[in-house]
Amino acid sequence: MARTLRQLFLFLLTANVFAQSTTPLPDNTVANAVQVDAAGDLYLAGFSIASTQNPNALAHAFVAKLSPDASQTIWWTALAGSNDDRAFGLALGSDNSVYVTGKTQSADFPTTRGAFATAGNTFVTKLGPSGAVVYSTYVATTSGQAITVDSAGDAFITGPLSASDAFQATPGTVSGVGNAIQARSGTAYIVELNPAGTAALVAIAGFGGNRISLDAAGNIYAAGAFENPQAPTTPGAFQGKAVSAECLSGLFFNSPCAYQHVAKMDPTGTRLIFATYLSGTYGATPSGLALDSAGNVIVAGTTNSPDYPTTPAAFQPEYFANPSPQVAPPASVVAPPSQGYVTKLNATGTALVWSTFFGGSGGGVREFVEGDSIAGASIDASGNVWIAGSAYSADLPGLWTTPLASRPVAVNGQAPAGFVTRLSADGSMISATGVLTGLRRDLAEPTGGAVAALAGGGAVVDGSQVVIVGPPASDRVTNISDPSDNAKLVSVAPGQLVTLYGSNLAPEGTAAPATGFPTSFNGVSITFNGIPAPILYTAANQINLQAPYEIAGQSQVTMEVSSQSVSPAISESYIFAVVDRQPSIFVGAGSYGAPLFDFAACNGTSVAGVQPLAFNADGTMNSCGNPAAPGSPVTIFLNGAGVTSPAQVTGATSPAAIAVSPVGAVASPGAIGTFAPQTVPGEIASVLQLQLQAGTSTTAVKLELRDANGVFLLRGPGVVIWVAQ
Repeated sequence: MARTLRQLFLFLLTANVFAQSTTPLPDNTVANAVQVDAAGDLYLAGFSIASTQNPNALAHAFVAKLSPDASQTIWWTALAGSNDDRAFGLALGSDNSVYVTGKTQSADFPTTRGAFATAGNTFVTKLGPSGAVVYSTYVATTSGQAITVDSAGDAFITGPLSASDAFQATPGTVSGVGNAIQARSGTAYIVELNPAGTAALVAIAGFGGNRISLDAAGNIYAAGAFENPQAPTTPGAFQGKAVSAECLSGLFFNSPCAYQHVAKMDPTGTRLIFATYLSGTYGATPSGLALDSAGNVIVAGTTNSPDYPTTPAAFQPEYFANPSPQVAPPASVVAPPSQGYVTKLNATGTALVWSTFFGGSGGGVREFVEGDSIAGASIDASGNVWIAGSAYSADLPGLWTTPLASRPVAVNGQAPAGFVTRLSADGSMISATGVLTGLRRDLAEPTGGAVAALAGGGAVVDGSQVVIVGPPASDRVTNISDPSDNAKLVSVAPGQLVTLYGSNLAPEGTAAPATGFPTSFNGVSITFNGIPAPILYTAANQINLQAPYEIAGQSQVTMEVSSQSVSPAISESYIFAVVDRQPSIFVGAGSYGAPLFDFAACNGTSVAGVQPLAFNADGTMNSCGNPAAPGSPVTIFLNGAGVTSPAQVTGATSPAAIAVSPVGAVASPGAIGTFAPQTVPGEIASVLQLQLQAGTSTTAVKLELRDANGVFLLRGPGVVIWVAQ
């Protein structure tokens, strides 16, 4: 079993350690955006609020320039009227002029002579390199969320648009709304201002809203999220439409989901080059937008959709929280927990280059489970994507060097932790995830998480502080995962099989022990708090091992990796939380050769889920082309069940199929029936086989493992059992 499963492990990441320095901002100051110039100086935009304990307290916008290490303030410019003003978007011109946009409730927000507009709820301000105001104007829209600037000094602003806004689109521009003014509500706008801020060169209704960018030719890229998914798409678009659903509903209220939409327009705004939705059942909202050198579009943000589109070879193609909608009175339905996502869309908007989730299993907050989110993203010169945000998941990917006490805590009422990590340009690897602590949670909405890529590192605005993150230092172990489903592990169960990936880990060639599973093999030895771990397999880029059962009862272990037969030798350590059980189903090869959530090309059947390593009653592999007979037994395989009764021995193989408890493994929905785990003869005893009864038709089955202490959900969106029709 351990030897055949290695062919399924496709994902790599980079386990590196960040160096961080933190600079607090002045009291009651919150930064929402960060940029960096060619000299490394930092620029911030946000607001100062009278009281962070009162989310309705009066706030005033600011823009600031800081030294590269954030230790010195070069200049600080307040932008304030007599009411509430908050800055959200920031951009730098080629001459280090600074452009900022946001929302104002001040009728006397300071504007300059000849300003484009003298009323509205959006402000746009240009400052010179010394921080002095060059121009300042209103825009007759609800808010400015993002801004960018071209080489001529034209500023492009986007944000939400409502029916009450006195907004006039430029005749002949593309439109994402109907003719009726009411159709504008819940959509967005794009405005291009001239270099003096006195006129709008282009005004577009119905596109953007969250993020905006330009390419070298001046084409406009905009991303937003619309509750009423009626925005236009172009022929051949990756996702031609989205179907509206409720993300929160109750007896007297409902809140629809918002669906991500990405569009590219020519510089005049009169031609829609491509437009596509990029979302799942429960929507997606972008918080980052960037372009790579090939014109591909990178979007990052947060989704509640277990079926958000991902690609098999990406870092985390599966959604690992419970994908079922939740119940949280007085609401009757709450969307599943959130996850971050990063997606690279091709240059024509017709296909994904790669796409990945980033998140863990979520944490308990208030009446329902909260998830993880990405608040900002930035691309560096090498095409790596830096992401930052907030997390409730104690099993957030990449926490290999973070002690358990410093990880997010998944308990009711606990505030989430901030995080930062770097995703490789091909979407397959991350650096170690760094935990941040300054995210503001005493305001109405979480703040912070904007990130700007530096030369080899990143700058993160973490609410009330600026964090400078140095370049990751390379380690040889580049992936720590569960071999059954490729989940990126930061916790481990007693007896769980674990796979390490990396470079030059062991002597060249593949090697498995001739007999048994020794604790030292090919110069490799691994310990957990000093307890030797059995080695199942070694190769130059892979080591398979078993976590010792003897770690049961400990809260945290350090895994020490030593490999002395390679040059240079390896001596590295990684920190794991210890959990009672971390069950996962071994995934079949078919799940890595097709989209994970849509097997539509199987006799007209479309099922959301992953294909497990499953055998029909005759011993052949269960698949679309070889389905099980209705009602017949199907066998799947389990890792991470923890300590069982009877107890298994570290490194031992099972001589026979021995039934073990927990025995209450259940398939949900219950039409499939129940089954009891057994060991697998001739395999290491921690691998269990589960036999279930096929239903009457092909379905995705969400599996649970029960014991006397409760229910352990198996990770992922559910497994597909193919049944003959």
